[in-house]
Amino acid sequence: MNELKEIYFKDFIKLKRGYDLPNDKIIDGKYPIVASTAVKAFHKEYKVLPPCVVTGRSGSLGEVQFVDTPCWVLNTALYVKNFNENNPKYVYYFLKMMRLEIFNSGAGVPTLNQNHLHHLKIQIHSKEQQQQIAQILTAYDDLIETNNQRIATLDQLVQQIYKEWFVRLRFPNWENTPLHHGIPEGWEVKSIGEICIKVTDGSHFSPAFVPEGKPMASVKDMQSYGFSLDKIKIISVQDFEKLQLSDCL
Repeated sequence: MNELKEIYFKDFIKLKRGYDLPNDKIIDGKYPIVASTAVKAFHKEYKVLPPCVVTGRSGSLGEVQFVDTPCWVLNTALYVKNFNENNPKYVYYFLKMMRLEIFNSGAGVPTLNQNHLHHLKIQIHSKEQQQQIAQILTAYDDLIETNNQRIATLDQLVQQIYKEWFVRLRFPNWENTPLHHGIPEGWEVKSIGEICIKVTDGSHFSPAFVPEGKPMASVKDMQSYGFSLDKIKIISVQDFEKLQLSDCL
C-alpha cells in the first residue's frame, strides 16, 4: 500500500545555488563541471560530494541530473544540499516528475527561483517505499541506457551501409552492375516531390507547457533513431488540437 505524506517542498529537500567558475579558471582534471543541462567539462577541484542531484537555475530549466562522483556545480544550476534523510535517487526522480520548467520566474532569461517552491505542497512516499521506487526506476533507466547503446551501435552500422551502398556505390553485386551517367542500372532518379505526398515544416505556434495534457515533440527531442520521450514537454489538450489542424503531432 502506498503511504503518502503531504509536506511543504522546503521540508522535502534544501536546494543551493552552484559555484562560479569562469572558463579561464578551468584546469583540466577528473571532476565533472555540471551546468544546468549537462556536464560542461572537467576540473581539478570539486565543490560537492556525491550523491549529487542537480537542476537548472538559469538559462535552461527542467533538466535534472544525478551525479555519483565528486563534482563542481556551476552557478547556472541548483543542487540538493540537504536530502533531509530522503533517498537521493527518489529525490532525483521526484524532481524530474515535477517538471520544474513550469516554475519559470524570469522575464527574459528563464530562471528558477527556489523561494517559489518552498511553500508548494507535495506528497512523498515513506522512506521504505522511496528505496523500492528508486531501485525499480534505476533498473529501468539502466535497461534504457543499455538499449540506447545498442541503438547507437546499430545506427552506426546503418550509416556505414548507407555510405557503402549509396556513396561508394558498393552495393550487393556492384561489380556486375553497369553504370549509366553515374547511376547504377535499374536505379531511378526522382525528386522529393515525386515520392512524398507533402513536405512542410512544423507549426510556428508555441504553446505553453503544463503539468498534465498531451506530449509535444520538438527538434530537441529528435534522436538519430527517432524521438526521445525522456524530456518531452506537455501541452494542453486544446493546444494539442490546434497543432493537429496544422498536421503537426
